[in-house]
Amino acid sequence: MKKTIVSMLSMFFLISTFYLSNTFAAFEQVTQLGLPEGAKARLGKGGISGNIAYSPDGTRLAVASSAGIWLYDAETGEALAVFTGHTDDVHSVAYSPDGMTLASGSGDDTVRLWDAETGENIKTLIGHPSEVVSVAFSPDGETLASGSVSDLTVRLWDAETGENIKTLTGHANWVESVAFSPDGKTLASGSADNTVRLWDAETGENMKILTGHTSVVNSVSFSPDGETLASGSWDHTMRLWDAETGENIKTLT
Repeated sequence: MKKTIVSMLSMFFLISTFYLSNTFAAFEQVTQLGLPEGAKARLGKGGISGNIAYSPDGTRLAVASSAGIWLYDAETGEALAVFTGHTDDVHSVAYSPDGMTLASGSGDDTVRLWDAETGENIKTLIGHPSEVVSVAFSPDGETLASGSVSDLTVRLWDAETGENIKTLTGHANWVESVAFSPDGKTLASGSADNTVRLWDAETGENMKILTGHTSVVNSVSFSPDGETLASGSWDHTMRLWDAETGENIKTLT
């Protein structure tokens, strides 16, 4: 009986040692990715502080975190890289349509554009006076939209030059989410003022205000044909809207 117990304990010890050594080896590999200059190790990956985004080809997944932007192999789940440079939590990430650029909005009040392959910080877009919580590329990749907290605005940027093209005002509270229609002509924004606004993406004109939600609208998304807009809210509902008329088609509870 004693020999059996000893044998079982020995087997357990060997398995545990093998498992732990492999776990620590994997952890060590991950924590060395993308370290800032002078740092020796990263203790953990940070919390997920924003959204996640697939690359257009579906091979990679970008995750907004308090430690930076983590990139994963979408098939194997392997951590490939972490892009660092923001000095506060990253709240939003978005790939350009060609997958070559990754945009990020952060609590440090900036938007950053990164080379999605190398992690090089191409440009830092400055203009919002408070944290940036949402970013989205236009379908042609030429324009980037960003939504912010205390300035209550949506800003449109030239994705090539980093120039602030337009500043869209009208929301009465922070802008939580932004999305372009598939044809790029309309921009939708969801806000903590409980509304969704539709903007002319070229002129910046506010075309419609969609009301009905009773709390923060923290997510907006167009259907592939552009005819329907979906919105999600802290009021525990999703609403479907006719993107042309602004009519509330359905409320999903």
